[in-house]
Amino acid sequence: MIGPHTHTAFDIEEIIDNFDRKLFSKITRSGHCLHHLLPPKTSEHCSYSPRKRKHYYQLPNVEFSLYKNCFINRCLFKFR
Repeated sequence: MIGPHTHTAFDIEEIIDNFDRKLFSKITRSGHCLHHLLPPKTSEHCSYSPRKRKHYYQLPNVEFSLYKNCFINRCLFKFR
């Protein structure tokens, strides 16, 4: 849908996904101020895996969608 003040249609989900991906990749660096919020890494990154994962952080057990949709957890599940 094109708004009255622009000639370009934007996909808000794509924009949010791009920002999530960029910020999450920055957070995974050890010097980032939010790095301490990430869960511990699994030992799985040392063993054989048939598919390459984008990260090796432990996935939390999530019972509620509200908890799963917070930024860190959303990225852990989306970019695994």
